[in-house]
Amino acid sequence: MLELLIAAAFGGYDAAECRVAFERRQEVRLVLTLRPQCPLGRPSTQASVRMLLLQADANDLSLSVGRLERYPWLSTLLARQASSSRRWDPGAGRPHSGSDNAYVAAALAGMPEFTALFGRWRIAGISVEKVLLRPAAELSLPAGAPLAPGALLPYDAIVWVYLKQP
Repeated sequence: MLELLIAAAFGGYDAAECRVAFERRQEVRLVLTLRPQCPLGRPSTQASVRMLLLQADANDLSLSVGRLERYPWLSTLLARQASSSRRWDPGAGRPHSGSDNAYVAAALAGMPEFTALFGRWRIAGISVEKVLLRPAAELSLPAGAPLAPGALLPYDAIVWVYLKQP
């Protein structure tokens, strides 16, 4: 029998900026999705993730964060991290080795601001796709950043986080 999987809305969170809808579906594991209706600040992102994870009834799950650009504070952290990373080649707009997806996943995994979003849950993996780049001149970088204005840095991607109960 062929089963059709449909994501079901199951509440949300009224952040200071806008409504964040929650979705859930069951695949191989539970999949939870954040759907902010506007860009969210860090406090609203933290509260939304916390509220969504409180409703999880599984020991392991996939959390679809969606596009990083919906979280400008996180997008900025990613660009700043790449701007000072020895692993990122800003002239070429890609890591010195490996894929841009793997680079962004590793960068997020190493960011305390990102990993703290998930509270007591342990990050078992991060999946990234469709990394987007922008010239340094168009990003919020510290004054005097030692990069050419045309240096290309990652600022957006689609992100999935695989979480497990400790």
